Amino acid sequence: MDDFDFEWGYTYKINVRETRLRSTLSDGTQYDYALNHIISKIKGPNSTPFKLFLDPSLYYHPVDASQQEINKTLKPINDSLYLYFDKVKIEVPANLKILFNQILEGKVSRMGHFIFINEERIRLVHF
Repeated sequence: MDDFDFEWGYTYKINVRETRLRSTLSDGTQYDYALNHIISKIKGPNSTPFKLFLDPSLYYHPVDASQQEINKTLKPINDSLYLYFDKVKIEVPANLKILFNQILEGKVSRMGHFIFINEERIRLVHF
């Protein structure tokens, strides 16, 4: 939704308008959503747990070499910190690095369990 400015650390209840697209987009999208209005926005406490599906690619089809860099959802910052969708940093503990690296390499996708640290950072707790 172009008109919704999501902020990490908040829980939202929103009212949206759903419109079916004439054809499915390259990433599998079949619907367009437009924000009607925000019903509620509640700040969660730090360490709030949540789930997030980790998929390393934006598109569900092969892309040519010129698009490889923009196709990545995860970008390494250092050996335990990654940038997700250029928005939030993900801390990855040492015991989860092997599976996380498989996600990073595009070998698997997984649902991750996280805790909220602050507006700029979340921590992977387990898969």
